[in-house]
Amino acid sequence: MEYQNETVGVRGPKKTAKRGRWSAEQRQQIVDASLVAGASINEVAERFGIRANLLTAWRRRRAQEIGSPKPKKSPSRFAAVRIKAVPADGTIEVDQTNRLVRVRGIVDRGMLREVLAATR
Repeated sequence: MEYQNETVGVRGPKKTAKRGRWSAEQRQQIVDASLVAGASINEVAERFGIRANLLTAWRRRRAQEIGSPKPKKSPSRFAAVRIKAVPADGTIEVDQTNRLVRVRGIVDRGMLREVLAATR
């Protein structure tokens, strides 16, 4: 089987790439069509014969040109917590198989509450 426009060293027929040259008005029209509520980028790109990634690039460029702000993430906030140093000479031992909590020595009251609440 012979192909026209065949190139040596390339499998199959030689494909000539066709690059579209779109005017600013045409780009604007395509981007506007993609911004309609319910419009799919893939469907709009297919309708105009372009790739979806090109349409996405045009949309980004337009957003930068008109200065539309991107939604910014709010910074994380942390609350300052003071911890009162309590000498803890004791231990809290949790035996899950026998459902026992053993307290030996002096332990922090708040910590003991949390352990007991977690084991219920």
